[in-house]
Amino acid sequence: MPATLAAGRLSDAIGRKPVMLFGCVGLFALSIPALLLIRMGTVLPVFAGLMILGVLLSCFTGVMPSALPALFPTKIRYGALAIGFNVSVSLFGGTTPLVTAWLVERTGNLMMPAYYLMGASLIGIVSVVALRETARKPLLGSGPCFATRAEAHAVLRGEREAEEMDEGYAATATARA
Repeated sequence: MPATLAAGRLSDAIGRKPVMLFGCVGLFALSIPALLLIRMGTVLPVFAGLMILGVLLSCFTGVMPSALPALFPTKIRYGALAIGFNVSVSLFGGTTPLVTAWLVERTGNLMMPAYYLMGASLIGIVSVVALRETARKPLLGSGPCFATRAEAHAVLRGEREAEEMDEGYAATATARA
């Protein structure tokens, strides 16, 4: 859980794409070493292998709640997100254990789950590279947001910069709390 929170915070600072790309590249590069550690069967290597995979997974779980909704315009956001997410999780997340077990049985190669992760990470790399960066940008189809009516009027008159708006929003949010 701390790694998920750290990944979310990092994505706020540097953007969503770099964090997700790090996770994809990390899974591609470290799937085999992580699975080799897990296959050792003793406590510390198994823990280390699972920790590697868990930290890399956190690059997605910490970013996806903000990245996925930003893919869709406001009018269709919830329906498109629900359908896209649930269908993909059902097709791939639900069948992964079955598919990897079948691949191991068919090939006799106990490393097939690592290769499967590597293939998924390649698809992820292509997807993330094609993704538009949405951090610190308004969501598609949403109107402008202001903390106060005066702030909206100041922006319309061109009197305030974006950084000043952020500072004003933070001060207003703190005052309201």
